[in-house]
Order: sequence, then C-alpha cells, then structure tokens
Amino acid sequence: MSDLLDFYQQQAAGVFSGIPWLRQLQQNALSEFTRLGFPTRANEDWKYTRVDAFLQHRFVSQNRTTSTRVDASGTDVPIGHKITLQQGAVLGIEGLSSRLPKGIVVCSLAEALVSHADKVKPYLGSVLQTQHGFQALNTASLDQGVFVYIPAGVEWLEPLLLSHWQNDANHAAYVRHLIVAEAGSSASIIEDYQGDASMCYLTNTVTEIHVARDAVITHSKIQRESKLAYHTGHIAVHQAAGSQFKSHSLSLGGKWVRSDLVIDLAEPKASCFMNGIYAPAEGQHVDHHTLVNHLVPDCTSEQDYKGVLTGHSRAVFNGQVMVAKHAQHTVAKQQNKNLLLSLNAEIDTKPQLDIYADDVVCTHGATVGQLDEDALFYLATRGIGRVEASQYLIRAFTVDNFRALPPALSDWMNALFNQSMRGEA
Repeated sequence: MSDLLDFYQQQAAGVFSGIPWLRQLQQNALSEFTRLGFPTRANEDWKYTRVDAFLQHRFVSQNRTTSTRVDASGTDVPIGHKITLQQGAVLGIEGLSSRLPKGIVVCSLAEALVSHADKVKPYLGSVLQTQHGFQALNTASLDQGVFVYIPAGVEWLEPLLLSHWQNDANHAAYVRHLIVAEAGSSASIIEDYQGDASMCYLTNTVTEIHVARDAVITHSKIQRESKLAYHTGHIAVHQAAGSQFKSHSLSLGGKWVRSDLVIDLAEPKASCFMNGIYAPAEGQHVDHHTLVNHLVPDCTSEQDYKGVLTGHSRAVFNGQVMVAKHAQHTVAKQQNKNLLLSLNAEIDTKPQLDIYADDVVCTHGATVGQLDEDALFYLATRGIGRVEASQYLIRAFTVDNFRALPPALSDWMNALFNQSMRGEA
C-alpha cells in the first residue's frame, strides 16, 4: 500500500501550482492524503464498498489526449451552452456568446485562477470538507476543471452542459468544478460523464457549489462511464438564507462508482431537493452517500432515490440527515426504494437520521422488492407480454423522479435510462 500511496503522491506533486495560495492548498491536501490513505472497510462509510479492485491499478494522470473527438453523447436535449472536457482538460466552449447575461463568467479553472482570482479564492477548497483519501487526492492534483460565476440578481435561463469524455486507457482525470451563485441569481448546470466503452480509466471529480442568499441552483449529474471504468465523485454545497438547491442524478455506467453529495444548510429558510435514479447491471457496483447538515432553524430538505438493479450487480445507498441542536423547525424527508430484477442483484440501504433538536418533522424510509407478479399477471390477461409488462412497471416505479426534472432534461435522461434497461448503453 505504501508504494501505491507514493505513486499517487508523486503524480500530485507534479502539478503543484506556481500560485502561492493554491500551492499551499494542494500541499495541505497532499498531507491529508498521506494521513488518510485510501478508505478501507474499517471506515463505516465504506463498509459495503471495497476499494480492492481499484488498488490493483495505477492510473496515470500525465498522458492526456487533447485531440478533438467525435461527439458520442447522443445529446438530444436542447442545450444552450456546452463545455467539452477530454481526459479532464477543457477542449472547447460552444454556444457562449453575447447571449450570456452580463457579468456571468464561464471559463476553465486554470484561466479563472489568473483572471478571476478574487472570485475563486474565497470558495475554492472551502466548501468541500475532506473526509477520505479520494477527495484529498483530487485537491492535491487540482489543476483542471471549470469555473462558473453568476452575479447577484442574474437569471441564467439556458442550461450549461459540462460534457466529460475519456478515451485513454489507464488514465486518471482529476476534475474540480467551482460554481458560485451570488445573491438572488439562478442557473442550471448539467454534468455528463462518459468514455470509450473499451477503456478502463479513473474519473475523480469534485464540484463545489456556493449558493448565496435567495439564489436558486439546479444541478444535474449523468454518470454513464465505460463499464470498465472507476468513478468517484463528490458534490459539496453551501447554502445561505432563503436559497434553493435542486439536485438530480442518473447513474448508469461504471464498473465501480462512488457518488457523495453533502449539503450544508447554513442559514435560515434554505431548502434543498435531491432526486436520484441508479441502475447498475451485470458486474457493476454503484454507491451513493448523501448528507444534509441542518445547521440552523427553519430549513427544509427532501431526498428521493430509487434503484433498479439487474444481473449480478450491487448498489449501496446511505442517506443521512443531521439536525443540529439549535436547528428547530427543521423539516426533512427521505426515502429510498429499490427494485431487484435479478436474484443475483444486491442492495445495502441505510436511511439515517441524527437529530439533536426537539421541534422537528423528520421522516425516512427504505424498501426493497421485486416486480409485482399480480400486476404482471393482470397485464398478461390483457395480451401484454412479460417483457413489455416489466417495462411498464419499471417506468411506473421511476415516473415521479423523472417528472421532478425540467421537461427537456426529463426526456433526455428518461431516454438514457430506457436505453440502459434495454442493454443499449
């Protein structure tokens, strides 16, 4: 293990910045990585997700390919603006023109560190609270990603798509996105991750989001990596008074996937909504961990995650709500439902409430089941075959989650989900 840690430490040290404050941030993170190492099952949050298979690889971050690729995204949703990243590096920015509302900044993180340091420095590395080695390694290796800044009072109506692609075998992409929404602003950002189906690679991504007073941010993540790939992603959100944050996720790809979402409701009247669907198939392992910190009174949160598992697959869901001692009048709802379509599919689900206040309304629940045989029989009596009937019941199971999405995005993500269930993705 020590040789492996040395390997990744040396790679991270090779990208240390010449900017003093950023270099210090990277050095501190590398020290954290040295202390934490890669997580083991002795860590409660990693009890059901082994890293043994990952440890058999030595992913290299230097062999970046910057040639333009053929876009294989199949993006039918009308996207106003698009940034393409390959092997983690920003290749091109499409559709960004005079249509952008005044004052919005969208550029590579490398450019922002030079041209917009005053907007980056207060937030970069401050929203994320490092809990394990993958996060520390991301910060230590920080040198690529996208910076998005929405000024106070600006409503950005057209969504921004961050389209990620990997096609280098054994490559490690360390990506850091930073999104800053000033008071009263609004925007919608979509992250889409995919790669060459024949390639094994690593994506290690962190997105930090600061949502100021009364701002509204909708963030969507589509994970459809190569089914030979490893993906670890973390979204960290800090919310101010009266702000709204909506999270939508669809996880279809990857051999080994870990997705963390941590939201700090730091000022009163903040609210968040988390909506997720995951559908691992043969040989896939998908782990979702969510944490909502209700730190002050009068905040609300809602989580609705559903899993559809096929083949010899495994999923993990751990949804945690923490209500601090003085966070009275908290309203928190959480549910996780899972549909097992194979006898070989496994799910470990753990809804969790940690409540230290006494005037709250908090609920949670989890279910695991199979397709309703009575419903299948009923449909069969109407001349509907078992395969088609199963598709109807799966759609009924996920319909509320897709309805919670903006219409165009709902159609796109629903189509991706249906393709995956048919084995086309």
